[in-house]
Amino acid sequence: MNRTTSITLAAILVVATVAIPLAAASVVSRGEAQAEPDADADTEIKPGERFAAAVGVQNAEIEGDVSERAFAARIANAESNRTKAAVVAAGVNETDARMTDLEDKLADLNESRETGAISEGRYRAAVATTVAEMRSLERRAATAETAAAELPPEALAAHGIDEESIRTLRERAGDLGGPETAAVARSIAGDDVGGSAGTEHDSERPTDIPAEPRDDRPPRTDNETNGN
Repeated sequence: MNRTTSITLAAILVVATVAIPLAAASVVSRGEAQAEPDADADTEIKPGERFAAAVGVQNAEIEGDVSERAFAARIANAESNRTKAAVVAAGVNETDARMTDLEDKLADLNESRETGAISEGRYRAAVATTVAEMRSLERRAATAETAAAELPPEALAAHGIDEESIRTLRERAGDLGGPETAAVARSIAGDDVGGSAGTEHDSERPTDIPAEPRDDRPPRTDNETNGN
């Protein structure tokens, strides 16, 4: 490895080391600015617990984005309705299993909070991370639902799924924990907790981009170029 390469790698490591805490700190600031108006509960949240929530939410959003893109790519690359239905079914089953895990996790968190086994700050940080992952699963289920709508019902039935079951899974992900759980997550991580980790949301992307003017004139000949 030459000196130039070593310097470049060192610079990348420095930038990454600085960028991650700054990104997490921005999530912390967002949560502080948009916290729920529950002053007593907010005073119980320590800075370290709020930072843990920021990091957990950010990791869940990034991992969710990667998973969603990979799932969509597998569907797009399937060569037939049968193979596409198999990919959709595998994604649905995986999402369903993870949803069950998150439901159990929320139940354990609520029980630990009631018994005083964990602090209010730790509880809210864990709930925020869970909500972020739930939103990712909801988007993944929506991707499966869209793909299933384009497939023959018999292809889906061969793998034990249908459009209605996928729709139910998406709604289950969106409703998991109810409004109280969502409010707890917003109180520590901000209103857009669980959103895509991308730089732009779909609603913010420009839709009407003017096309560049086309030049339909035939190419000039050598004689025209030389002025003849």
